[in-house]
Amino acid sequence: MQSQVSIILPVYNVEPYLRQCLDSVVNQTLRDIQIICVNDGSTDGSPAILEEYAARDPRIEIIHQENQGGGSARNAAYSHIRGKYTYFVDPDDWIDLDLCQQCRDKAEATKADFVVLRYIEHYPEPKCLRIFDHTLPEIRQSPEDKHEIFGWTGTCQRFWHSDFLLSNNIKFSEGKRPCNDVLPSWKGTALANRIAVLNEPLYHYRVRQGSYQQIICKKHFIIMETFGEVDKMLHETGFYKTYKEFFIKTKLEHYYAYSWRFDSSLRSGFLQHMQLHMTKDDLEYCRNTLSLHHDRTLRDFYISHGYCGQLEMMKYYFRLCKYLFFELVKWPERMLRHNIIKPLKKLLGVKKQSRIEKNETL
Repeated sequence: MQSQVSIILPVYNVEPYLRQCLDSVVNQTLRDIQIICVNDGSTDGSPAILEEYAARDPRIEIIHQENQGGGSARNAAYSHIRGKYTYFVDPDDWIDLDLCQQCRDKAEATKADFVVLRYIEHYPEPKCLRIFDHTLPEIRQSPEDKHEIFGWTGTCQRFWHSDFLLSNNIKFSEGKRPCNDVLPSWKGTALANRIAVLNEPLYHYRVRQGSYQQIICKKHFIIMETFGEVDKMLHETGFYKTYKEFFIKTKLEHYYAYSWRFDSSLRSGFLQHMQLHMTKDDLEYCRNTLSLHHDRTLRDFYISHGYCGQLEMMKYYFRLCKYLFFELVKWPERMLRHNIIKPLKKLLGVKKQSRIEKNETL
C-alpha cells in the first residue's frame, strides 16, 4: 500500500542522538508516512532503540546489514520504498514536525521532480545557528536557473518524487566514503524538468566533532573520484556540454577548498593526487578561462601550481615579488611603531586622538 512519503534513515553508531531524530520523524503532522531505518552494522545501542520505536509504531521498518557506509545504507532502502515521495534524514539530525507536510504540498502544487529546502546548522561550541538565506525563484527549469541548485548537494536538501528518483536510478555513491551525496545531487538536478524551492529552514543539521564529514583525513581525497563519477554521468546523460564550464569551475573550487582543509602532512599528497585527476578540459579551462576569473585567490592557486601557462605564472610571481618587496620595506616602520612608539605613548599617557577631535582641531 502506497504512503505519501518514505523517510529513509541510515543508522550507524548514533545512540546519543537517535531518539531526538526518531521523535521528530514519527511525530510528523503528515501521518501517512513510511519510515525505513537501515541499521548499517551499528555496534552501540542504536539497534535496540530502533527496535523499541518499531514495537510502538508499525510505520517503522528496520533493515539490518553489515557496515558498508552511508551511501550503501541509503541505497539498500530503495527496494522498500512505497511512498509517493522520498526523503533522506541523517540519524544525528532532526527535522521540523511539518517538514513532510510542507514539502509534499509544495511538490503537489508545483509538479516538481524534487523540492529543495533550506536547513539550519547547529554548532556545539559556540552555540549558534546559521540559516542558509539564499534568495531563489520558486521554480527552476532552465540550465542557467539550475546552477545555484547544484551547490546544494546535501542529502537533507532534496525532497524527491519517488518515481523520478527510482526511474532515473539516482543512487548514492557506494562504500565507506565521504561526499557520497554529490553524485545523486548532480544527476537529479541535471535530469529534473522542474525543481521547486521551499524557502523554509525545516531541517536541523548537527555539526559535531567526530562525525565522518568533520574528520579530515586521506579518505577525503575521494572528492576527485567523486567528481570523476559526476563527469562520467554528465557524458552518459548528454548534459556535459550544457554544464561543462559550470561543472569544471565548481570542481576546481572544491579542489582548492579541500586543499586548505588538510594539514601540511597531507596537503602535498592531495596536490599530487589532484594533478593525476586534472582532465584536458580542466587544464584548458585553467589556461583560457580561469585567468579571467573574478576570484583572485582561486586563480592564483592554480597559477602557482603551474596549471595556467607560463605567462600567467610570470604575472603571478611578479605580483608576489612586488607584494613581498613592499612588505619588506614597511617592516622596519611597523616594528618601530609597534615595539617603541606605542609602548612609549602608553608609558607617557598619550591618548590617540579621535577623528572628531582632529576635525574640531582643524
